[in-house]
Amino acid sequence: MKVKKIVYDGLVKTLESPAQVVPRGYVIGKPLHVFIDGIENAVINGIYPIDKPIVLGSTGIIRVLEAPSADEGLSGKIAFVSPVSEKGLLSVNLDGLLSTYVIIPEEHIIGITNTVPRPLYALSCIASLSYRLALEAGPNPVIIGCGVSGIMTALHVLSDGGTPEIICVRRESLKYARSVGLLPNQSFGNLKNEYSSIVYTSYAPWILRNLLRQGVSKLVVSPLINKASIILIPSINRVEIVMPMPSRIEYKKSVIEKIRRLLGFVELNNIVDVLGLVPPPKLGVVISFTRS
Repeated sequence: MKVKKIVYDGLVKTLESPAQVVPRGYVIGKPLHVFIDGIENAVINGIYPIDKPIVLGSTGIIRVLEAPSADEGLSGKIAFVSPVSEKGLLSVNLDGLLSTYVIIPEEHIIGITNTVPRPLYALSCIASLSYRLALEAGPNPVIIGCGVSGIMTALHVLSDGGTPEIICVRRESLKYARSVGLLPNQSFGNLKNEYSSIVYTSYAPWILRNLLRQGVSKLVVSPLINKASIILIPSINRVEIVMPMPSRIEYKKSVIEKIRRLLGFVELNNIVDVLGLVPPPKLGVVISFTRS
């Protein structure tokens, strides 16, 4: 059996290869809804250097076909696939979900159900990560990054009565943050002097460096960030660094519903048709495979 994949090796392209043996502790499945956003952009823009062709598609929902050496109870279930686990980052360290068949570590499955959720809920794992970031952030954090995870982190803080500040690294992201009721900044010059923490969700070491100079005591780092981007920043060793991992599906439903207007939604029959959607439109796109 041949497997078609959407890979990046300096160019985004299709690759066809023989089916693999499923390693111990992994599951094989069919993608149902796949979300592509900032991770794919970071790979294409060289923020995450790669040394081999990597299958894109870092999070979403799959139907588990077999779990031969993992949890047998997963077979036949609909599974929520996290972009990150202790094993690594899908689409960066490990192959992602844009493939006719996917093989992923069991650790990347953080929720199961018996019915196929709406396409929007391909964001469930990112929403769960954002919820964890918000819990660690405290009531008045400054959030770096107006991608999907940064905006959802701010919305989770707001829903708990907090007052987040958010800095958009890219000018075009300002409109997305404003459209969901946030008041974004493009620099750190207008921020208040005291905040509970810095939440780092987007690659912007120059902004992080300047904020750390103001004496913040806690840095909450998204596990989707390239860790190497913060190691050499001055003052990084003077703060408490927290990097929470999503371990289950847990978020405020109002947050994920509010962000749907910022996304694209596409139904496809063939994996090859994904090529025109990378890099994704808007803040990201959910691709649903109607024949899966």
